[in-house]
Amino acid sequence: MTRFVGMDRDEVTLPHELVGVDAHLEGILASLPEPDPIELRVADCLGLVLAEPAVCATTVPASDNSAMDGFAVLTSDLAGASRSAPVRLPVTGEVAAGGEPVAVGPGTCVRIMTGAPIPPGADAVVPVEVTGGTADEVAFHLPVRVGENVRHAGEDLVPGQELVTAGRRLAPADVALLSAAGVARIRCIPAPRVVIMVTGDEIVPADRTPGPGQVRDSNGPMLSALVRATGGLPFSTGIVPDSRSALAEAFEANLGHADLFVCTGGASAGTRDLLADVVAELGEATASRVAMRPGMPQIRGRIAGTPVIGLPGNPVSSFVSFEVFVRPAIRALQGRRDVHRPTVRARAAEPLTAPPHKRGYLRVRLTREDGGWTARPTGAQGSHLITSIAQADGLAVVPEDVTEVRVGEEVRVMLLVDG
Repeated sequence: MTRFVGMDRDEVTLPHELVGVDAHLEGILASLPEPDPIELRVADCLGLVLAEPAVCATTVPASDNSAMDGFAVLTSDLAGASRSAPVRLPVTGEVAAGGEPVAVGPGTCVRIMTGAPIPPGADAVVPVEVTGGTADEVAFHLPVRVGENVRHAGEDLVPGQELVTAGRRLAPADVALLSAAGVARIRCIPAPRVVIMVTGDEIVPADRTPGPGQVRDSNGPMLSALVRATGGLPFSTGIVPDSRSALAEAFEANLGHADLFVCTGGASAGTRDLLADVVAELGEATASRVAMRPGMPQIRGRIAGTPVIGLPGNPVSSFVSFEVFVRPAIRALQGRRDVHRPTVRARAAEPLTAPPHKRGYLRVRLTREDGGWTARPTGAQGSHLITSIAQADGLAVVPEDVTEVRVGEEVRVMLLVDG
């Protein structure tokens, strides 16, 4: 191709040719469509963001019920009870959880189970553990207060009470709350469908022995795992060769079930790097040299309204680019506000270096020392060294205007460990 020619310069990329990391991310986020909510069963909504508030339409508990296994009584009957002079009452019935209440008259008691409705006439429950006597007659050694060990109707929920606010990501406790209130279905933002496209004539499936010049596909399985861990639903096009027609066909065949395309490879300056051209032919595309290492060559675009993010082919570059650009996009498509990884400040245990004018992302291990975090590189930081990411629990971020973080100096670290 005519663009593959030398530029007769001393540097691969000049500072003015670089696009800032934040600017590239802003462009990606601005290209994302508004997520469309759908109605789902509450049981299927764990981890999803609620699209509208859920309001209670019932009373929970529905009626007064027992908080203990014991005996339903009238407190006036036990006013004078003591260890030396217990009050003995006959047992006139039993009520179980879900059973019909049995009335309690003066001078009597009813055996009651946890969750069972409080019988008419009773105003307290005495735990079985603090009673004595026989199965037919119970000895009470202590007086009891009105309402003791009674769960009152509406104590937890009442009609009109907001259960979960819009924009909240549903946790297991929210599922329990909605179910208790009788909410069976709610409108949520569904998990985005992310189509992963691995490109390259040299790539073979992981279960195949590579031939000369070939490499096993690690990016496809890695990106699928990252998408799933981020809350998306990964789909794969399989390995797509470096061919305009093959790339176009892969896009067109997957448009119907894609909320986002994530592509790896074909983003640089070689004659076989065709991704940006094909995306532009099908829609719109911007190829950029982003001021970061690893991961400088990046692509963003849209095809028929579906956003496309193109990442470099080197596995470490692809991994770091996912964390910096794709993860925030997937979380935004989920309706989440917390799109970025949490960060901590850590002291450098070894020098951390980055090139001029670029934001460095160094793979580090974090340890807790002297009440703070210490960051140590996982080893050599080449963009082809998968071990550098497999051993990392954070990315040390070296700013564009810093070329070295010296031992003992602080650095911001993106946490890669999901807690």
